[in-house]
Amino acid sequence: MNTRYLSEEERARAALAKIPAEDYATWVDMAFALKQGFGEAGFDIWDEWSRSAHNYSERAARVTWRSAGESGGKTLATLFWLAQQHGFDVRASRAAMDPADRPSVSPPRPPVDRAQMEARGEARVRARQAAVAREALAIWNWARPVGPGHPYLERKQVRAVSTLRELEAGELHALLGYAPRSADESLRGRVLIVPVRIGESLSTLELIDADGRKSALAGGAKSGGCWVVEPDQFRDGALTPILIAEGVATALAAWKATGWFSVAALSSGNLRPVAAMWRGRFPEAEIVVLADLGAGYEHARQAALCTSSLLAEPRFAAEHRIDGEIPTDFDDMTVLSGSRAVGETLRESVYEVTRRNAVVAEVDGKTVAADGSVDTLKEGEMGNVKEKLMGDADAPARRRTSRRRAANPDAPEPVPQESAAAVPAAGRAQAQQPEPDRAGSDAPRPEPLPGRVADTPGRRQVGEPLYGLADVPGEIKALARHRFGAQIRMATPRENGGPYRGEVFNTEHYLIQEVSTRSVVFHAKANMEFVSDRLRWMDENQRLNGAEVQVGYDGSHGKIYPWDRARDLLERTVASLKKSAREVGFGSELDATLDQLQGAAWTRVRDARAAALAQSKERAGLEQGEAPQR
Repeated sequence: MNTRYLSEEERARAALAKIPAEDYATWVDMAFALKQGFGEAGFDIWDEWSRSAHNYSERAARVTWRSAGESGGKTLATLFWLAQQHGFDVRASRAAMDPADRPSVSPPRPPVDRAQMEARGEARVRARQAAVAREALAIWNWARPVGPGHPYLERKQVRAVSTLRELEAGELHALLGYAPRSADESLRGRVLIVPVRIGESLSTLELIDADGRKSALAGGAKSGGCWVVEPDQFRDGALTPILIAEGVATALAAWKATGWFSVAALSSGNLRPVAAMWRGRFPEAEIVVLADLGAGYEHARQAALCTSSLLAEPRFAAEHRIDGEIPTDFDDMTVLSGSRAVGETLRESVYEVTRRNAVVAEVDGKTVAADGSVDTLKEGEMGNVKEKLMGDADAPARRRTSRRRAANPDAPEPVPQESAAAVPAAGRAQAQQPEPDRAGSDAPRPEPLPGRVADTPGRRQVGEPLYGLADVPGEIKALARHRFGAQIRMATPRENGGPYRGEVFNTEHYLIQEVSTRSVVFHAKANMEFVSDRLRWMDENQRLNGAEVQVGYDGSHGKIYPWDRARDLLERTVASLKKSAREVGFGSELDATLDQLQGAAWTRVRDARAAALAQSKERAGLEQGEAPQR
């Protein structure tokens, strides 16, 4: 009777059967061990074992296997040792073999057909995605409509729609066989079920619990898929702008504010595929990508640029915060400013740009539209309109003047880094001068008056930037991004500009000031004056960081003044109340009452600050007193 000897592949399969596949570190170690022992032929052994884990992902398996190396420090000995710890009998797995019968050289490995392996892998991925789609449909049919008072929707100040359903986290666990997790935390409470569709087919589900933690079905197809707020809303003959948001709450907020067709891409990286899909289906539709001012802003900008769509950004005041966090999206704008403000912003983004695109010429201050009608543009009428991103690289850049900037000509205007870098510093002033009229270039010029110097082309005009953004050192810009965030707008001060108000970050040669949310101005300290002895002392002793100051320019000479945000806000509030009182007919006696209330309020603020300072000094003294004597 011939004895059948186990091959190394069979021994590896038997050993792996004893090892649980759920632990991530073990799972990765076994990939390295099998790749070292069998090369690419070991993938099937490892993948078959990996599928025994409840959290198996085909895509993750292929990515991990590709990243594993044959010299990663793990060998088949590692595999057998670990299996032995789980009860595998290494000796019994080897049948006795006469040394003479053992081959001196292991048989050569068959060549690996990479195309065939990739085809098998793609087939497995498709099969897995189809299984997840069937599972998603079963869960969707089992789920129930969202009941009143869902914590997540209430916190976001949006309401449930028929395309959302919910399940308890325990029910979801029982249906899936595992607990969906987000950042190593299991979903809890009432879980929103969000259907993700690619075309008309359900592909997977987005899961959002009461605290806003998000997850999805493992292995489901999500790229190019989206959630539609009201699918039946989009009909031929009733075309509305298409709003593409990043998240569910943002899509609901935009839909509530406008009533327009709204979808959620469910991740910033998915914005571009979703926008391309809708552009392909409706080439003539007006598509608006709703930007998130956080980490996903660049994805939104690229999605709009590559699909010839509009880009709309939410607007926030500098002091706006939600639970101490800086707001970033249109849902945050709904919470802070109301749904009406969101609707006005989005309508302005679409209709004002549409009207601008109809203008083809301007004659004597009047605009001639494509239909031949003539109208006069009002100053500031086109302000606060988002430019339509142009896919044509040769299209001329267009500038806009916002209402805010028209009202405050001294406000800083960001200088594009590319244009600033393209013009040498010495010739920047000349490059910014308007080109003279060629028709009148040969006309005689009047002689300058006696005792007066003729204007030169390089002379600065009022409001011109004192220096370009390219003149600011790169390390100063890096400090600004580190302090105030990576996605910030940068600018330099203007001649006679200001006042610039806000928090500052102090460096040796520059003062970096956040004048509004994600907008900074770089003040060169070489020609600046501290008008307060306390501010001068804070600068000399490195205590100026985080202070709030006001900077104004007299020509190119800057002056730094103390500024108190709380007092400024109080004064502006009282002034607004006085104005409203006069408009509704109250007499001047109310002004005196408001002045008294303002004084009392400011006294309370100062007393509270003094008490806090005293407590801080007292704690510092106690800590020093408790320190051990040396």
